[in-house]
Amino acid sequence: MNEVRGGVYPFCRSCTASSVAWRAPDPNRLKGLGTHFYGHHDVCPHCSSSVRTLYVTFLWVPISRVGRYRIIRTGGHSYVGRKLLQYPLPVTAPTEQPPSEFKNHPELADATYEEAEARWAAGDSARAQPLYETSLAACEKALKADDPATLRVRLRLAQALLATGDYGAAIAWFGLITPQLVRVFGAGHELTRIAIEGITSAQSTVGGPQDEAKLLTARLAKLEPSLGRTNPSVLRTRGALGRATLFAGQLVPSIQILETTLADSIDVFGANHPDTNVARGSLQEACELADSKSRKDREAAARARRRWL
Repeated sequence: MNEVRGGVYPFCRSCTASSVAWRAPDPNRLKGLGTHFYGHHDVCPHCSSSVRTLYVTFLWVPISRVGRYRIIRTGGHSYVGRKLLQYPLPVTAPTEQPPSEFKNHPELADATYEEAEARWAAGDSARAQPLYETSLAACEKALKADDPATLRVRLRLAQALLATGDYGAAIAWFGLITPQLVRVFGAGHELTRIAIEGITSAQSTVGGPQDEAKLLTARLAKLEPSLGRTNPSVLRTRGALGRATLFAGQLVPSIQILETTLADSIDVFGANHPDTNVARGSLQEACELADSKSRKDREAAARARRRWL
């Protein structure tokens, strides 16, 4: 894999290795203060990111240093960033790979995935994406949704969607597969880290949770009339919308959206399907957060628990 594709898009391998995923602070929570980047040095020849120092400002005067970041501008005042590590991450020993049923399905070992990987490595994300979709359809027909082989293709498809700028679809996929990767491979596995950093990158590009919710709402409004409410793509998007709404602080709407997602997932996939379990986990998380909020939030959580949890 080349230097650029070895990293978390749009950062190259070297810049990814020397930094961690980071989401810009919400300016609405700074209570009269602002932030501003100063400096512009160590420009990367591979991904064009540069090192800048972030300060909290008051009336444009820097008052406290936040940290050093690698920044890539995405147009206007928008950017994606990664926080520089003061010390390199420790090298961990490779973990034992979980068993896969892939070896029992020789029909899956065709040239489609290899061609997709070749196009991905060459930077041709747009042509790699449909090939990953074809490979994934074959895997999901023969293997479980959380089989290690299926998860690898799901992750690669999410990366391709991120690389082509389809942020809503990328967020939906990353949000679905990250808890599955944690369960199958472990929280510290390289694939899990790629997924976590992938969704952070997509969310950072979109903006805050409210911007993310708007994007996913528009995507859902486009998909559902043509595909139907129980289409897997619709379910992924609605689940992501429920999580974005939760992080935006709108607990009752979030619980309602996640209840609908769980109900439809049970109807389509079954109660114990890996994707259904993710929907159930998201609803559980929303209910737990609501327990410490307003009476209206607590009542919504109690109703959801009686129905589904």
